[in-house]
Amino acid sequence: MSRNKYCHTFHTDGFLSGFTLVELLVVVSIISLLLAIMLPALRKARAMASRTHCQGNLRQIAVAWLAFLNEHDGRFLQRVNANHDFGGWVGNGGFARLRPLNEYVGLEPETTSEKKADVFRCSADKGGIIGLPSHELAYHYFGNSYQTNFFLIGPDQVYVPPGNRKDLYNQINARLPNLNVANVSDPARLLLLGDNNWAYEWEPVTPHGKEWHVDAHHYNLAFLDGHADFIRIRKGLYVTGEYNALPFKDLYKMACEVQEEVPCEAKP
Repeated sequence: MSRNKYCHTFHTDGFLSGFTLVELLVVVSIISLLLAIMLPALRKARAMASRTHCQGNLRQIAVAWLAFLNEHDGRFLQRVNANHDFGGWVGNGGFARLRPLNEYVGLEPETTSEKKADVFRCSADKGGIIGLPSHELAYHYFGNSYQTNFFLIGPDQVYVPPGNRKDLYNQINARLPNLNVANVSDPARLLLLGDNNWAYEWEPVTPHGKEWHVDAHHYNLAFLDGHADFIRIRKGLYVTGEYNALPFKDLYKMACEVQEEVPCEAKP
């Protein structure tokens, strides 16, 4: 018995099909160019999404503050560290466990879970707190990504610096105890609270005699009338055309004389 043997062969008219090295280099170059074009747009879109999220939180918190003021005869919260621990979860920094503003956003006064206090967390919170490791988030340390204007919400006395600001700060301290919303001016331009580091960027003097500077200059901020915006904060300017850090109109002139920018942009 014979057995046929078959030989399988392939016939080609040339090389096997595929990319040449030059073609691959062209494709890689095109992809790299597209990525270079798209990445800035993606970063911008991410920043805009983060800004929208944080401003939404700030508007909600600002409305909560207005409700708080309405139920407390217009009196602002004043106690040590109130500018940090007014709301949110208990945090890791040993600050007050009971947060007075929580009940106005549907939280328990003592909230121990960071997941439940999301309204107080900003996606732009990347840390950078003065005196702490750079990776430490304000939300983890204070239990809150935001910080208030301590001329409104915070201790009822602030540090009085030496020099030409001394008289201004003495006048401010005379007005702070039991501060009432009826005593403040221009709510639409008066800063209420914002991203945690805004106060470090703005504050002209500290009890330690140091100047604090942080990398960014634009922050998400809410105003006393309840609206929020993304604005540039300038160190040591109490009164400007865009915002006021100082709540007392009768002190505008004195503030304009000592702040770093002259002439003062906001007219009393």
